[in-house]
Amino acid sequence: MAGHETRRLSKVASLTALAAASVLALSACAGGGGTESSGAGTESLRFGISNEPANLITGVDQGTVGNTMMTLIHRGLMSYDKEGKVIAGLAESVEMTDPITYTFKLRPNLTFHDGSPVTANNVKASLEYYANKANGSTLFVGLQDIKSVEVKDDHSGVIHLSGPNSAFLEYLAIPTAAIVPDKSLAKDIPNQIGAGPYTLKEHNRGVNLVLDKFDQYYAADQVKLPGIDMSFYSDGSARTNALLGGDVDIIDYVPWPDYDRVSGTSGMTLDAQSGPLQFIQFNVTKGPFADAKVRQAVAYALNRENAVEAAFQGHGEPLAGVKIPEDNPAYDPANTGLFGYDVSKAKALLAEAGYPDGFEAKMLTTSQYTFLQDTALSAQADLSAIGIKVTLDAPDWSTRVAKGNSGDYDLAVAGGAGIVADPTYIKGLVSGPNSFLRSFGYDNPALNAKLDEGLRATDDAAKKAAYNDALKIMQTDVPYAPINTREQAFAFNSKVSGFKNLPGFLSFYSGYSFADISLSE
Repeated sequence: MAGHETRRLSKVASLTALAAASVLALSACAGGGGTESSGAGTESLRFGISNEPANLITGVDQGTVGNTMMTLIHRGLMSYDKEGKVIAGLAESVEMTDPITYTFKLRPNLTFHDGSPVTANNVKASLEYYANKANGSTLFVGLQDIKSVEVKDDHSGVIHLSGPNSAFLEYLAIPTAAIVPDKSLAKDIPNQIGAGPYTLKEHNRGVNLVLDKFDQYYAADQVKLPGIDMSFYSDGSARTNALLGGDVDIIDYVPWPDYDRVSGTSGMTLDAQSGPLQFIQFNVTKGPFADAKVRQAVAYALNRENAVEAAFQGHGEPLAGVKIPEDNPAYDPANTGLFGYDVSKAKALLAEAGYPDGFEAKMLTTSQYTFLQDTALSAQADLSAIGIKVTLDAPDWSTRVAKGNSGDYDLAVAGGAGIVADPTYIKGLVSGPNSFLRSFGYDNPALNAKLDEGLRATDDAAKKAAYNDALKIMQTDVPYAPINTREQAFAFNSKVSGFKNLPGFLSFYSGYSFADISLSE
């Protein structure tokens, strides 16, 4: 049944953009997109995770570990299957009566982990919270089109948009778009009560986190694991050793130098996907980086080939433009090389901006992820060559997030991915509330308008034209300086079956696949 649901949902992207009256029927038979199971096993999964999760904040992207926790504890109206297709989450059906109107019906007998029912009023409260910029939700860039949510009864309602949104269902499938109890709709309340496949049983600070299967989950009969024991391994080598030594069954963020060691070990599977991005962010509210010419100079100074080798041992590709999937209507090969490696041009741009002798700056990175440190070191050397003397600031990950959110940096090395596969993900890197995911204080109304035009386009030619215009603005204004794409890998032992790393940008949402994992005895 899951395959039938996936085929029907795969039609949605084009229907959303092109149809005036279409129906998307979401079968209630699927859970995480896997096959049916007679029940859970007796052994919990031992998961070596790359960082200790922070308290989850409603609607806020807190990095890969945060997304993983959201996929395990929560669900939204939509979800993703293991092939990266939008599938049913809490919704039983969604009817698009026109490009700005969606009618939803919830699955029957949904409950949150605290035993309270999941109702259409919770959907209304959650989605309208995410659509309000004042709440600081990372989802704002994709859900700001929500004009209102009309409740019909406890189990159904109508979502009214202010304009067409070709990626609307993709945004509803993002882990942070979870439907949560009304009491969780706040920035200072841990968002731990969900309607997902696992409940939070205990959190032993600095050691581990234990999840139990939620028997009232809508697809509980398909969840094979009785629970998950997540042990924290911030050191990459220690994480790999824990897997190879038999202390854990699966790990995330396999260190790139360990790829060959893992894949060459009998009984181990390395599951790598290409897609996540590396880039330089800027604090544009003060100092030299408020000048677009200085940001251009940085973009031309970066030796992207060196960065791929230094940080990823070749497991990536230089990125001199904006990543858009080749099968997307907005793709144009002419826009893949917005910035070449040109030290002379970079120096000339600095001189034009009034900095012929360069200047000093503080670059934010982190001590917890070696690849971000190595990327920062590569960029530091590149910028030194044009006269920008960079001092590195490398706190732990949670502090790096806090400093990024507050703009406590001049420039910063960042790693991430598009929030959705559609090129509208660019909006999340250039607009919306300030966050560690984008350049602090950056806002360009002309760029925002072109990105909105692309999002609302109802034919391929109009979409391509709008994004071409947007990328020309980005080439001049440089909201961020791209460095490279990279591979992102999980690894697991022979006991694990049913897991799959989601493709491309969606690799960071691979926690959805944990509902399909089973363990051999």
